[in-house]
Amino acid sequence: MYANINHLELIKFNGCGGCTECCKSKLMAPLILEDFEKVYKHFPILIAKLDYFKPVMLLSNGISCPYLKNELCSIYKQRPPACKIYPYSPWYDSILLDLSCKGIGIKGTPLPTTKEDFIKSDFYEERFENITEKLEKTLKWSKELTLEQFGEIQHIKLYKIKNMHKDIFTDMYEKSLVHLEKYENFNFV
Repeated sequence: MYANINHLELIKFNGCGGCTECCKSKLMAPLILEDFEKVYKHFPILIAKLDYFKPVMLLSNGISCPYLKNELCSIYKQRPPACKIYPYSPWYDSILLDLSCKGIGIKGTPLPTTKEDFIKSDFYEERFENITEKLEKTLKWSKELTLEQFGEIQHIKLYKIKNMHKDIFTDMYEKSLVHLEKYENFNFV
Protein backbone atom coordinates (compact mmCIF):
# COMPACT_ATOMS: atom_id res chain seq x y z
CA MET A 1 0.00 0.00 0.00
CA TYR A 2 1.50 3.31 -1.11
CA ALA A 3 0.85 6.38 1.02
CA ASN A 4 1.82 10.03 0.93
CA ILE A 5 4.41 10.42 3.68
CA ASN A 6 4.97 14.17 3.83
CA HIS A 7 3.56 14.13 7.38
CA LEU A 8 5.74 11.24 8.64
CA GLU A 9 8.94 12.92 9.77
CA LEU A 10 10.41 10.02 11.77
CA ILE A 11 10.01 7.24 9.22
CA LYS A 12 13.22 5.35 8.46
CA PHE A 13 14.56 2.68 6.15
CA ASN A 14 16.56 -0.17 7.62
CA GLY A 15 17.54 -1.67 4.26
CA CYS A 16 16.34 -4.81 2.58
CA GLY A 17 18.12 -7.28 4.86
CA GLY A 18 17.62 -10.14 2.40
CA CYS A 19 13.91 -9.40 1.93
CA THR A 20 12.70 -9.95 -1.64
CA GLU A 21 8.95 -9.40 -1.15
CA CYS A 22 8.87 -6.50 -3.60
CA CYS A 23 10.43 -8.81 -6.22
CA LYS A 24 7.45 -11.12 -5.77
CA SER A 25 4.53 -8.78 -5.24
CA LYS A 26 5.00 -5.93 -7.74
CA LEU A 27 3.51 -6.84 -11.11
CA MET A 28 4.23 -3.79 -13.24
CA ALA A 29 5.73 -0.33 -13.16
CA PRO A 30 5.10 2.74 -15.32
CA LEU A 31 7.67 3.97 -17.78
CA ILE A 32 8.60 7.23 -19.37
CA LEU A 33 10.28 7.12 -22.75
CA GLU A 34 13.80 7.52 -21.38
CA ASP A 35 13.23 4.38 -19.24
CA PHE A 36 12.86 2.20 -22.35
CA GLU A 37 16.61 2.03 -22.89
CA LYS A 38 17.11 0.93 -19.27
CA VAL A 39 14.53 -1.88 -19.36
CA TYR A 40 14.01 -3.28 -22.85
CA LYS A 41 16.97 -5.69 -22.66
CA HIS A 42 15.45 -7.48 -19.65
CA PHE A 43 11.71 -6.80 -19.40
CA PRO A 44 8.73 -6.69 -21.75
CA ILE A 45 7.23 -3.27 -22.38
CA LEU A 46 3.47 -3.11 -22.85
CA ILE A 47 0.86 -0.37 -22.79
CA ALA A 48 -1.63 -0.31 -19.89
CA LYS A 49 -5.03 1.36 -19.93
CA LEU A 50 -5.10 3.40 -16.72
CA ASP A 51 -6.35 6.99 -16.61
CA TYR A 52 -4.80 7.06 -20.08
CA PHE A 53 -2.61 4.66 -22.08
CA LYS A 54 0.75 4.39 -20.31
CA PRO A 55 3.80 2.33 -21.18
CA VAL A 56 4.56 -0.16 -18.43
CA MET A 57 7.07 -2.91 -17.86
CA LEU A 58 6.12 -6.28 -16.43
CA LEU A 59 8.09 -6.87 -13.25
CA SER A 60 6.68 -10.21 -12.17
CA ASN A 61 5.17 -13.28 -13.74
CA GLY A 62 2.66 -13.51 -10.90
CA ILE A 63 5.08 -15.51 -8.74
CA SER A 64 8.25 -13.44 -8.78
CA CYS A 65 10.53 -11.38 -10.96
CA PRO A 66 12.15 -13.72 -13.50
CA TYR A 67 15.55 -12.35 -12.42
CA LEU A 68 15.15 -13.34 -8.79
CA LYS A 69 17.53 -16.30 -8.42
CA ASN A 70 18.22 -17.89 -5.02
CA GLU A 71 16.57 -14.87 -3.36
CA LEU A 72 19.01 -12.45 -5.08
CA CYS A 73 18.60 -10.14 -8.05
CA SER A 74 20.62 -11.60 -10.92
CA ILE A 75 20.61 -8.25 -12.79
CA TYR A 76 21.11 -5.97 -9.78
CA LYS A 77 23.40 -3.49 -11.57
CA GLN A 78 20.97 -3.31 -14.52
CA ARG A 79 17.77 -3.35 -12.45
CA PRO A 80 15.08 -0.95 -13.66
CA PRO A 81 14.42 2.47 -12.14
CA ALA A 82 11.29 1.23 -10.31
CA CYS A 83 13.47 -1.25 -8.41
CA LYS A 84 16.19 1.29 -7.68
CA ILE A 85 13.79 3.74 -6.03
CA TYR A 86 11.72 1.19 -4.10
CA PRO A 87 10.09 1.53 -1.50
CA TYR A 88 9.15 4.80 -3.20
CA SER A 89 6.49 4.63 -5.89
CA PRO A 90 7.41 5.04 -9.56
CA TRP A 91 3.93 6.44 -10.26
CA TYR A 92 5.24 10.04 -10.07
CA ASP A 93 2.22 12.04 -8.87
CA SER A 94 3.76 12.82 -5.53
CA ILE A 95 6.23 11.19 -3.21
CA LEU A 96 4.53 7.96 -2.18
CA LEU A 97 6.05 5.23 -0.04
CA ASP A 98 5.04 1.57 0.11
CA LEU A 99 4.29 1.17 3.79
CA SER A 100 4.11 -2.62 3.41
CA CYS A 101 7.89 -2.69 2.83
CA LYS A 102 9.45 -4.58 5.76
CA GLY A 103 12.49 -2.26 5.72
CA ILE A 104 10.40 0.72 6.79
CA GLY A 105 10.05 1.56 10.44
CA ILE A 106 11.62 3.51 13.28
CA LYS A 107 15.17 2.14 12.87
CA GLY A 108 17.65 2.90 10.14
CA THR A 109 18.32 5.91 7.92
CA PRO A 110 15.70 8.68 7.83
CA LEU A 111 13.69 8.60 4.62
CA PRO A 112 13.13 11.77 2.63
CA THR A 113 9.57 13.03 3.04
CA THR A 114 9.67 16.08 0.76
CA LYS A 115 10.58 16.42 -2.91
CA GLU A 116 13.56 18.57 -1.94
CA ASP A 117 14.93 15.89 0.40
CA PHE A 118 14.09 13.13 -2.10
CA ILE A 119 16.20 14.85 -4.78
CA LYS A 120 19.21 14.75 -2.42
CA SER A 121 18.67 11.12 -1.39
CA ASP A 122 20.07 7.79 -2.62
CA PHE A 123 16.62 6.97 -4.00
CA TYR A 124 16.75 9.82 -6.49
CA GLU A 125 17.00 9.03 -10.21
CA GLU A 126 17.77 11.61 -12.91
CA ARG A 127 14.53 10.53 -14.56
CA PHE A 128 12.68 12.77 -12.06
CA GLU A 129 14.27 15.93 -13.46
CA ASN A 130 11.67 17.74 -15.58
CA ILE A 131 9.29 14.84 -14.97
CA THR A 132 6.23 16.80 -16.09
CA GLU A 133 7.77 17.43 -19.51
CA LYS A 134 8.87 13.79 -19.77
CA LEU A 135 5.37 12.58 -18.89
CA GLU A 136 3.88 14.88 -21.54
CA LYS A 137 6.31 13.58 -24.15
CA THR A 138 5.45 9.99 -23.20
CA LEU A 139 1.72 10.73 -23.36
CA LYS A 140 2.11 12.33 -26.80
CA TRP A 141 4.01 9.24 -28.02
CA SER A 142 1.33 6.93 -26.58
CA LYS A 143 -1.49 8.83 -28.28
CA GLU A 144 0.08 8.18 -31.70
CA LEU A 145 -0.06 4.41 -31.30
CA THR A 146 -2.51 1.93 -32.75
CA LEU A 147 -3.08 -0.70 -30.07
CA GLU A 148 -4.62 -4.13 -29.67
CA GLN A 149 -5.50 -5.71 -26.35
CA PHE A 150 -3.03 -8.34 -25.23
CA GLY A 151 -4.39 -9.37 -21.87
CA GLU A 152 -5.34 -8.21 -18.43
CA ILE A 153 -3.65 -8.20 -15.02
CA GLN A 154 -5.65 -7.35 -11.91
CA HIS A 155 -8.38 -5.69 -14.02
CA ILE A 156 -5.82 -3.54 -15.86
CA LYS A 157 -6.03 -4.05 -19.61
CA LEU A 158 -2.68 -4.51 -21.35
CA TYR A 159 -2.02 -3.70 -24.99
CA LYS A 160 0.58 -4.34 -27.64
CA ILE A 161 1.35 -1.87 -30.38
CA LYS A 162 -0.45 -3.05 -33.52
CA ASN A 163 0.89 -0.75 -36.23
CA MET A 164 4.20 0.75 -35.33
CA HIS A 165 5.41 4.08 -36.50
CA LYS A 166 9.15 3.54 -36.50
CA ASP A 167 11.16 5.47 -33.99
CA ILE A 168 13.76 4.58 -31.40
CA PHE A 169 11.11 3.90 -28.73
CA THR A 170 8.97 1.54 -30.81
CA ASP A 171 12.17 -0.23 -31.80
CA MET A 172 13.08 -0.82 -28.14
CA TYR A 173 9.46 -1.77 -27.42
CA GLU A 174 9.52 -4.36 -30.21
CA LYS A 175 12.82 -5.83 -29.01
CA SER A 176 11.48 -6.04 -25.44
CA LEU A 177 8.70 -8.43 -26.43
CA VAL A 178 11.11 -11.38 -26.59
CA HIS A 179 11.01 -11.30 -22.78
CA LEU A 180 7.33 -12.26 -22.71
CA GLU A 181 8.50 -15.89 -22.81
CA LYS A 182 9.69 -15.44 -19.20
CA TYR A 183 6.04 -14.84 -18.27
CA GLU A 184 4.58 -17.95 -19.92
CA ASN A 185 3.18 -19.25 -16.62
CA PHE A 186 1.26 -16.04 -16.10
CA ASN A 187 -2.36 -15.89 -17.14
CA PHE A 188 -2.68 -12.49 -18.81
CA VAL A 189 -6.42 -12.74 -19.44
